[in-house]
Amino acid sequence: MNDSVDRRAFLQKLAVVGAAFPLASLANAPASAGTHKKRVVILGAGLAGLASAYNLMKRGYDVKVLEAQDRPGGRVYTRRDGLRRGGHAEMGAVRIFEVHEYTHKYVKEFGLPLREYDTGTRAFYLQGKRFLAPPAGKRWPITLGENEQPDPNGKVGDYLGSGFGKLGDIFDSAWPKKFPATKELDDTTFGGYAKSQGASDTWLDWFRADHGNILQVNALAGFAVESIANGEQLRSIDGGNDKLPYAFAKALGQRVKYRSVVKRIAQDAHGVTVSYEDRHGRRHELRADRMIVAMPFAPLRRVNIATPFSANKMAAIKKLRYYPAARAYFQTRKPFWRSDPLGALGGLQLVGTDTFAGRIWDTTSQQTDPHYGMVQSYMLGQDAVDFAAYGHRRIDAMRKQFRKALPGMDDQIVGVATHTWQEDKWAGGVTGWVQPGDLTWMWPAMRKVEGRVHFAGEHTSLWIAWMNGALESAERVVSEVLAADSKGA
Repeated sequence: MNDSVDRRAFLQKLAVVGAAFPLASLANAPASAGTHKKRVVILGAGLAGLASAYNLMKRGYDVKVLEAQDRPGGRVYTRRDGLRRGGHAEMGAVRIFEVHEYTHKYVKEFGLPLREYDTGTRAFYLQGKRFLAPPAGKRWPITLGENEQPDPNGKVGDYLGSGFGKLGDIFDSAWPKKFPATKELDDTTFGGYAKSQGASDTWLDWFRADHGNILQVNALAGFAVESIANGEQLRSIDGGNDKLPYAFAKALGQRVKYRSVVKRIAQDAHGVTVSYEDRHGRRHELRADRMIVAMPFAPLRRVNIATPFSANKMAAIKKLRYYPAARAYFQTRKPFWRSDPLGALGGLQLVGTDTFAGRIWDTTSQQTDPHYGMVQSYMLGQDAVDFAAYGHRRIDAMRKQFRKALPGMDDQIVGVATHTWQEDKWAGGVTGWVQPGDLTWMWPAMRKVEGRVHFAGEHTSLWIAWMNGALESAERVVSEVLAADSKGA
């Protein structure tokens, strides 16, 4: 992986990576649980909902999945329309690391081949200058602090290392409340913490170009996910990551009902009732023994929760924000950056910028026909908001940014695909975005079982924002259902 920060080596040095998060105990679930022919209704056909339904189906449950859209996958969304010769563009999940054991488990189960991203040299576009990272000992051509020259990467440990040390045991069931040091992290943002440790504004711009615009995320959530989510091998599913949700959907068959918009949910001591509207606007009511809410909280806020949950759960549903994100892909006649004036460029992270284009990624290696090039602008946070503000002029605005970062782009474009997640009413953003001061109470609240209603989704997992988190959360809620039914609860 061509990444200027070897995160795994850094985290191992800090002794925060060692024990992998234990797999949810489906293998140890009570054997008698599978004999119950009970009905579970699942709200949402993203990976969390699909995996929940799939595992319960295998254990003899009558499952029904209600999905508002006409496709499975949620934020695992692969676009192919408007692209030549089998080209595809990942609008949501892009990468699978070797440490994502849940993702690998199901990729293997469905026989989906993986394709490794290639490596290469990355360029930068910072402070109006386009350049390569200078050789060791040479100064960067940007206004870094003297202590940050000539190696901004060398300051990562200084600015962020102590934060990882304050995480405590993130695998403890009472995390984070059990560990007082986490409060300092919870009360600030990732960028705010780095700045409190002495980072300059230019160093933060470099970090943003290197890692994405994650500086506004809750520091406790940011440090937690950075400590476990990344690895050394970058792969994706051959032909598109949406092949995984479609594999789940195929296995579930007619159990998944698309264009079914949930309107009302209620529960009593004996079961749950869901009212939903079908594609023709007709209202239906479904009764089940249990429910798994696997939809983001943003669309859940539009559902009438007739039997209110606990105060903290209702507050979490109301307050959880979703991080803005957008993607703009350009398919090109060839990977022309391999003959760039700076030298041959390549690798997933092709150009890091301080413009609203964010990071420019090269996904040519994942395409069916590698003679065409495929690059994307990976925008997070304010970058995505700025991109969206251009309205119908977004593509033209992005072309201007690419001209700076990859000269010669205009004559090469043969296909375009975009998606803006904060404008997607079924997502509200790309991932849960807990505000400073909220994670300590919101983390347990989001995961808490409410009577006969269970909650899954990447926002309820330590692997927030990853496919691995959605799948981990599914195994957790399935274990909850099996355990509750084995006790007759």
